[in-house]
Amino acid sequence: MFAGRFSASIGLVGIDIGARAIKMLQLREHGRRLRVVGAGRVDLHDTESGTGDSHTLVEQLRGAIGSGGFTGRKCVVSLPRTALRVQSVRLPRMPLEELRQAAAWEASQRFGFDRNAMEVDVIRTGAELQGGENRQEVLLIVAPHDAMSTWLEPVMAAGLRPIAVETHFTALARAFSPHGPGGDGQNRVRVVVDVGASGSTVMILRGTQIAFCKPIAVGGDQFDRAVAEYLQIDITAARELRAARMAAATGNDSGTVTTDPAIDRAGYDAVRPLLGSFCKQVILCIRYYGVAFRGHPPERLILTGGDGLEPRLGETLAEQCKIPVEHDDDGSLPDRLGEDIRRVLQRPPGPSAWWAVAAGLSLRGLSQQRLHRVRATSARQEAA
Repeated sequence: MFAGRFSASIGLVGIDIGARAIKMLQLREHGRRLRVVGAGRVDLHDTESGTGDSHTLVEQLRGAIGSGGFTGRKCVVSLPRTALRVQSVRLPRMPLEELRQAAAWEASQRFGFDRNAMEVDVIRTGAELQGGENRQEVLLIVAPHDAMSTWLEPVMAAGLRPIAVETHFTALARAFSPHGPGGDGQNRVRVVVDVGASGSTVMILRGTQIAFCKPIAVGGDQFDRAVAEYLQIDITAARELRAARMAAATGNDSGTVTTDPAIDRAGYDAVRPLLGSFCKQVILCIRYYGVAFRGHPPERLILTGGDGLEPRLGETLAEQCKIPVEHDDDGSLPDRLGEDIRRVLQRPPGPSAWWAVAAGLSLRGLSQQRLHRVRATSARQEAA
């Protein structure tokens, strides 16, 4: 796919399509350091239907691409989590291609999609099943063609060339990979909790392998509605209040919106039942991992996603899960790229957690280029 020799490798354009915004990021590797080549953001104001006006979206994407400093037009796209179906299933052990065919039949029966109207992929988790049965646990990933077209067509109309569609959680796994800059070991086990607007995802990584992944139907939209109902305000005001609380709690408050202690307390009281329910679901995921996998338990939990900055969420998770919790703004790859993103965007980029998926998508291209160079070097050595 890639040819030639590079003094500075340039990744693909990573396009993270979220519920409220599209984030675009392109990374460059020079030596052992990653820098930002291009960055762009398009806000999605029609959060119910997603794309809103297609023509307007295409024009906004073109504007972001033109002003973002991107190199090339090849991209990797992550669809909104609402466009995907992800479920853990057990299937007979078989070669990968046969496994994918079996997974297509399984997906059709479970989700009611026509086999020719969806894309299906699987990830082997490596779980050790009890009783010696000749089955394996896999993550079943399904994307209907109509949902893919809804988002890929505007991207292509804007002049980009998608070469792959990827899930947000596989991109996050790459962004937090121990093989990346600042990596911390192949055998370490970490829980990654990604809290988005439309929902959340709990993922457990063993090194770079995704050992567990489960969607949770609690996210920023549910927090917004809880605040709106508790304080008897409209949903827009509730969202602005939560944004102000998150910005103040993380030191990113621009000073344009402030909250007094009484309002802050009311905001916490509104979401506290949801925080408790959310943490219980995370605990169940960690317990399942402990039963299905032998070896080291998770040593830490990484809290990411735009709504993962909800005040006291990290404290509540640490207390109930009995595991250290850190935000990905605290020295992670997205955090280290924050100033670069600000420089390219020429405006505040928001929390680093917003950019984690886009960074992981762009790293896919860099990984492919590394593999190409390794193979080319091996071929030259054999020829010599």
